[in-house]
Order: sequence, then C-alpha cells, then structure tokens
Amino acid sequence: MEMGIANMEKSNITNVEDMPVYQAFFGLGLELERITIDCKSEFRWLRGQALRSSESVCANMAEGFFSQYSTEYVQALYRYRREAYETITHLRYAARVAQLHADAVNGIVCHYNGALQQLANLIASIERKITERGKSKINSVSKSS
Repeated sequence: MEMGIANMEKSNITNVEDMPVYQAFFGLGLELERITIDCKSEFRWLRGQALRSSESVCANMAEGFFSQYSTEYVQALYRYRREAYETITHLRYAARVAQLHADAVNGIVCHYNGALQQLANLIASIERKITERGKSKINSVSKSS
C-alpha cells in the first residue's frame, strides 16, 4: 500500500524510519539478505556488493533526512537512487550467472522499481518546494533522539 506524498507530509514524520519509502527499501534490503545467503563461495564478492549497495540506500536516506538544507536532502536522495539501481544490476548479474533464481530476481526488481517510483515522487515534491520556497527546510527536524 503506497502512501502519497501529500499524505506523508500531513502525517507527523519525525524520523527517517517513519517514511514509507525508507520502509520499502529497508524491507528490500532484508529480502536481499535472505535470497543471497546461499550464494556459492566463489560469488561471495557479488553478494557483498549487492548487500553493500542495498544497505547504502537506507544509509543515504538517513543521512539526507537530517540535512540542514533541502538541496542537500535532494542530493542524498539522488545518491540513494543510484545505489538502488546498482543493487538491481547486481541482482540481474547474479541471476545471469545462476547464483539466484530468475523468478526471485524479477520479483525483487519489481519491488525495487515500485520503491524507486515512490522515491521519484518524493524527489519531485522536494524539488517543487525548493523552487517555491528556497533551499532551507521549513520544518526543521530535531537532530537529537
């Protein structure tokens, strides 16, 4: 169930983990961990690359969430997007070299594409606000937890 950007803004998101797009990518990272656990030893490097890029998606989202300026946040989101596409590339390669079942890869890639669409909507919303209001964040988030 996808939450629209307008609804997301109205809900009180106080931490990056509250964001549906973060939750989607975090869940995909956990799924990637599960489906790659049985990679052969000679392909552990591929598993490592896929896991690192997948985990980096959420790390970049967290880093950007606490940025001082909206433009910094957008830059982090673009890094996040690049890491997600890198993960998809690793998954497709793993299927091609018979380390993962093609059906499993196609399923997770479909979910990655859905999460990437949520991310594209978020980026567009923030860029629109930057154009309208400037680069400072309107509602600054407390950095202490």
